[in-house]
Amino acid sequence: MRYDTYEQPEQVLRTYKAALYIRLSREDGDKPESDSVVNQKRILDNFITAQPDIGLVDYYVDDGYSGATFDRPAFLNMMADIYAGKIDCVIVKDSSRFGRNASESGRFIGEIFPRLQVRFIAVNDLIDSGKSQSIASDFLNVGFRGLLNEYYLAANSESIRSTLNMERRKGEFIGSFAKFGYQKDPTDRHKLLIDEPAAEIVRMIYSLYLSGVGIRGIVRRLNERGIPNPSTYKRMQGLNFKARTVGDSSLWCDKTVRRILCDEMYIGTMVQGKNKKINYKSKAIRSCVPDEWIRVEGTHEPIISKDNFDRVQKMLNTGVKGTVQSGNIDLFAGLLKCAGCGHALIKKTNHNSDKTYVYYRCSTHCKCKTACSAHTIRYERLYYCVLYCIRQMVDAAVNADEVIHRMEENRVKDLDEGLNKQLDKQEQELEKVLQRMADLYPDFKDGTINADQYRIMKEKYEQAQKDLTKSIEKLKESLDRSDGDHVATNDFIEHFKKHGNIKSLTRPILTELIDRIVVHMDGTLDITFNFCDTFADLQAQTRKKSA
Repeated sequence: MRYDTYEQPEQVLRTYKAALYIRLSREDGDKPESDSVVNQKRILDNFITAQPDIGLVDYYVDDGYSGATFDRPAFLNMMADIYAGKIDCVIVKDSSRFGRNASESGRFIGEIFPRLQVRFIAVNDLIDSGKSQSIASDFLNVGFRGLLNEYYLAANSESIRSTLNMERRKGEFIGSFAKFGYQKDPTDRHKLLIDEPAAEIVRMIYSLYLSGVGIRGIVRRLNERGIPNPSTYKRMQGLNFKARTVGDSSLWCDKTVRRILCDEMYIGTMVQGKNKKINYKSKAIRSCVPDEWIRVEGTHEPIISKDNFDRVQKMLNTGVKGTVQSGNIDLFAGLLKCAGCGHALIKKTNHNSDKTYVYYRCSTHCKCKTACSAHTIRYERLYYCVLYCIRQMVDAAVNADEVIHRMEENRVKDLDEGLNKQLDKQEQELEKVLQRMADLYPDFKDGTINADQYRIMKEKYEQAQKDLTKSIEKLKESLDRSDGDHVATNDFIEHFKKHGNIKSLTRPILTELIDRIVVHMDGTLDITFNFCDTFADLQAQTRKKSA
């Protein structure tokens, strides 16, 4: 058999089954005109029309998806069709439309597509794996453009983050959904307004907790009344809000109530930046420590007063919980401390045949008899001792307020007398100046003074009139302010005086007025009240004014 001559077989033109892939993302900083879906489609249509060896199968469009990730609906559908054998050619306007993650883009173009015998074409980048003359040059071209695309994505991501942080520091709200209890201002999406129906629920949660109802008790009451939780409420308002839920999504849970009780947004402080993306390549986020949060005070109307919010935080920090049966918090929970070890006292109940005894005992001693002594006090004795001491402090606040009121009245009276004397003197002086000005012109007319003397004296009297008029106005303003002055007070007087004629103890009163109660071995108590500093200031102020 001869092998020196043979016929050259006719070359068969292969027809590729093409997917035209289109992607647009404002997050990547894509230009609306040049990178629009319509413009990309036009370029790809023109290109494929001129290719006799490529046939269109379908368009795959991801509108609004970042190039940092390949977890995109249309891209995943396209890959499924590739694995099913429906597609063997992928065409994009340029490599940035395919993706901006250099390593992942390179893995698809350099590994996955060649293994699946898929031709890749980036029209504007002049990349075509089906017509590659040099594997090395093609690899460098794809890799270099991939790095440029990723650099652009990283730079744009940093720019967006800087812009958002600047808006956060200005106190502008940038979230998608307002905090429960608020709504976005229809005229300015960066401002928050109170949403009264939801705000009323927030107030109720704080009121219940301050009254001694624990978090579990609050959850139970909210669910029993059929009150929708925040995520359900948002959806009822027509918002496209989605939340991860298990079971009945309309029910409240402990975590939701605790989050509301801890949120500074309800006192008018804008708190943002609690979470951040790990990097520009990933959608994963991490929680930031509180020191990293961006706080701006006074950006919106508060729903909860600062005083009540601080009281709630103090109660939450004690770690007290409501009982399983009622959900209510014990009257003295979190306030009682052992003088021996400093730990909390816990409530105990003894049931005898004729009577039930309730008392508090050192928690350390209950766990280990030798670790601490049995610091104990009966509930009745504790109750009436604390009630008596609060009454004494209330009396002290009322008496101090009366003393300061009298001193302040005397001060204002003395001040008014001094101001009135100055005012009378200035008005008399002004009257003299006006009279001299009235006599000045007749003196000039009858020749008593010449023209130069008239001009000099006229300017002197006019300036004196202006100065005296200005001084009189200031004195009158001072008198008006003194008439409207309020009697000096402080936090101690303000908080204790309002509990005059107190007949019984409640959880809100105790958490407002008392910091801690230390129980000694002999049953004596050391009660530390809140506002001790302002009480000391009040005493010093009283002594100073009495001197």
